Amino acid sequence: MNVIQKLLTLLLLLAGIGHAWAQEQGGMISGKLVTRGGELDGTVVTNINRDKTTLADKKGYFEIYGEPRDTIRFSSVYHIEYTYIVAEGDTKRGVLLFPLEPLPDLSTRLNEILITKIDAGALGFTNKYTKRYTPAERKLRTATTGILDPLVNLLSGRTAMLKKNLAYEREGFRVNKLLRVIDEERLVEYYKIPPDYVESFAYYAVSREEIKDIVNATVIDTKFLERMIAPVVLDFLEMVKTKIE
Repeated sequence: MNVIQKLLTLLLLLAGIGHAWAQEQGGMISGKLVTRGGELDGTVVTNINRDKTTLADKKGYFEIYGEPRDTIRFSSVYHIEYTYIVAEGDTKRGVLLFPLEPLPDLSTRLNEILITKIDAGALGFTNKYTKRYTPAERKLRTATTGILDPLVNLLSGRTAMLKKNLAYEREGFRVNKLLRVIDEERLVEYYKIPPDYVESFAYYAVSREEIKDIVNATVIDTKFLERMIAPVVLDFLEMVKTKIE
């Protein structure tokens, strides 16, 4: 056996050991979501690296496959999106607790809506070329402009939080846009989505890149969207089947 063959054999052996080690490190992660407010049932739990998704039950319990350094994302209509990096040994630690921060309460969100109605546009001080900002966009713009605010907010972590809120707001816009094109009645009657899971399905759907790209378009091709969403529906129904039963 020449030197090159020996090196190839060694590389194959190391690759096999690495693969076996990765499989040994990976496994099912048992978790429980905890929060100060908001329902946990239907929270979408996604392993971004492995393209695996599951739903938490009404008590916040879930199981999902993960390996060290995988990113787990938690998405809910009641909570700020949260991500977690899987650590070594997580699959052997029993039930792990994952905290979810509730979104601002309804009164705060209603106040924001009322404030946006009494703005410069309503008073006639803007024109068609003026950019209009949503509440989350205005807060982020305020935090990242000026002289001292950006530095103070960056050091305090407030800018990162506002960016997460903005991302969540935009995801909410996509969900609303999807539900305007394919309404709840069609999702329930035609696609057989359980009524209690319609909103969870909408969040699950817009988290898929192929659906997100369609919904982000200025004009949505309804037929193309329905054709692309069909396999997403099947994946979602398969995922929630045990919970429905």
